[in-house]
Amino acid sequence: MATILPRTNREGQVIGYQAKVRRLGHKPVSKTFEKRRDAERWAKSIETDMDRRVFQDYSQADETTLGALLRRYREAITPKKRGAEQEAGHFQVIEDDEICLRRLSGLTPQDIASFRDRMLAADYAPATVVRRMNLIATAIGHGRREWSIHMPSNPAEAKLTARPKGADRKRERRLVPERTEIVLAFDPDQQIDIEVHVRVPSEEERLIAGLAANKHGRWLVPMAQLALETAARQGEICALTWEDIDLKKRVMTVRGLSGDGSKNGEVRRVPLSTAAIAALRSFPTFEEGTGPVVAEDQALLKVTFGRVVDRLGIKDLTFHDLRHEATSRLAKIYPNPLELMRITGHKSLATLARYYHADAEELAQRLA
Repeated sequence: MATILPRTNREGQVIGYQAKVRRLGHKPVSKTFEKRRDAERWAKSIETDMDRRVFQDYSQADETTLGALLRRYREAITPKKRGAEQEAGHFQVIEDDEICLRRLSGLTPQDIASFRDRMLAADYAPATVVRRMNLIATAIGHGRREWSIHMPSNPAEAKLTARPKGADRKRERRLVPERTEIVLAFDPDQQIDIEVHVRVPSEEERLIAGLAANKHGRWLVPMAQLALETAARQGEICALTWEDIDLKKRVMTVRGLSGDGSKNGEVRRVPLSTAAIAALRSFPTFEEGTGPVVAEDQALLKVTFGRVVDRLGIKDLTFHDLRHEATSRLAKIYPNPLELMRITGHKSLATLARYYHADAEELAQRLA
């Protein structure tokens, strides 16, 4: 039987009623109401659910805020993941938002939608906002499954809260090739303007020259060249050791930052072109033949790369774009997508398609 007890203030006045339900096989549950009939109605419904074996204890969801759940997930689960540092950074931004003050039992899809709109208003990219919404959904899902935090539904799931448009738009940034421009120049002998053909260097040529002029160029130049030849990610290159390089077999083993696999969790063996081998030979650590290939901090090299690109006036180019460029180049050598996927490490054709960008001119040449 349920117990209904009046709650009184210091003056002895009844200010509410606490309903407490005890059943064999269940932890005692209680809830306070202003009116006795509401307490009785709630207690009866709980007893009925317990008898039907469908009762869910929502007390933890009543007591836990979203912020507390996210912090627990960030501290207990995130460190075990690849990309833990990046994920923890996203969580810290989320935890500064007002949504984290909401108790899980009262969290609604409308709250998640408001969080989405605040992130977009703060000029975060749609893909970043989607990532953070998905992290909220993942943390809530884990709490429901593993930590007995019962909730009727997960309000952050995509089926309940729409994601921002444009988050899945493919990035198609490739390096601009060399070209010739026609400019007018004054000929003093003929006293007329004449057309002069001027060679404009490719973005790759400008990039390599700009990196070489930097004090960290001894690392960045071979890294960029290796990325363009192998489609390896920056983190994968920085995680390489000379034990991963077999110049005789012309193979590079990519193990990723964890040593157990790259971003998708798989170790892959990548064939090395003559240019890739030349890039490897130009690393300052080549003569040592052991230990890390890149003996410099990855974060520092990433920042330096961005500063060099900005100084050169090359717009909207990241190191990861070299992977896009390399994948498109390798597709000409390996037209079989399954072979190409083994080199690039993509696990599906859909993912590979996000990185392979053949322009119309290239496709037209194949028709000739």
